[in-house]
Amino acid sequence: MKIRQFIGGAWGQRVAILVIICAVMAVFERQFFTAANAASVLFTISVYGTMACGMLFVVLLGGLDLSVGSMAGVAACIVARLVQDSGYTAEGVIGGMLVAFAVCVAVGVVQGMCVTYLKMPSFVVTLSFKYILYGAAPLITGGSFIYYQGNAVAENPVQRFVYSIGSARPFGVPLPIIIFVFFVVAALVVVTKTTYGRRLYAIGGNDTASALVGIRVRRDTIVAYIASSFCAAVAGVVLSSINMQAGQTTGNNYEGSVLMAMIVGGINLAGGEGDVAGAVFGALFVGLITNMMTLLSISPDFQKFAQGAIILAAVCINAYSGRRAGRVKLATAPAGK
Repeated sequence: MKIRQFIGGAWGQRVAILVIICAVMAVFERQFFTAANAASVLFTISVYGTMACGMLFVVLLGGLDLSVGSMAGVAACIVARLVQDSGYTAEGVIGGMLVAFAVCVAVGVVQGMCVTYLKMPSFVVTLSFKYILYGAAPLITGGSFIYYQGNAVAENPVQRFVYSIGSARPFGVPLPIIIFVFFVVAALVVVTKTTYGRRLYAIGGNDTASALVGIRVRRDTIVAYIASSFCAAVAGVVLSSINMQAGQTTGNNYEGSVLMAMIVGGINLAGGEGDVAGAVFGALFVGLITNMMTLLSISPDFQKFAQGAIILAAVCINAYSGRRAGRVKLATAPAGK
């Protein structure tokens, strides 16, 4: 009975989808199962997976953060600018990261205040900041890309450090993946083991009722936007190190991949429903689909078409599953006297 419930449930459907993807790739592209390709997929999901860990807090509240891609880009540009201007000194790296994180956290605070105090829709607020930050990126870099200098054997230790953020392999595991796993564990602990995590679900379910029982809705909402901004900033620094460059297009459209991971992972965009496991599954799913289409030499234009179709299909499946679950609850509820 439990096996049947699992297969018919949301996680059973998700596992089935992954199995189908792997089966299709086993037929059409044997390279899909190589260790190098597996590392490539993990590298890809480590960046927007880290962003997804932060955005999860906002989505659980019933909000959206469409600025995570541009936030990552601005953080990358700030670090690259200060590192280059300092001549690759330790002060430049530390100062660049601190400034980048501080700027992104400040933006998160402003976004949270706009949503809570000004009662602006999160979609409007974060979409506005998306374009503001995209416009700020070329101003920071001087209108061109900043290319990092250095490699694993560079004489300058700072150049080696900048390179190692995106390329080091402690214990044989790429550092970006370790960073991603760290944020997954941190998000899991916060969501499942703290009162703040429980408050997120309560606010997402009904913010008015949450305020009436004493939950500080404004404070908790602002903290959620700070978390999303900080995770995006970290992902931006990692992404720029992987590519060894930063510019206006760094992080471009990553918010689409993160949002798709949320939807595919069964996170309810209305708030109050979802978990870290769903966000991780969504990130893995998006990474596999993107990798599959790349290996099959599918054009970028059709890849965007496919991503849109996947989002629509995921929304329909989630809506159907929710209605089915509601009917099951009604059918099994005890009859009144």
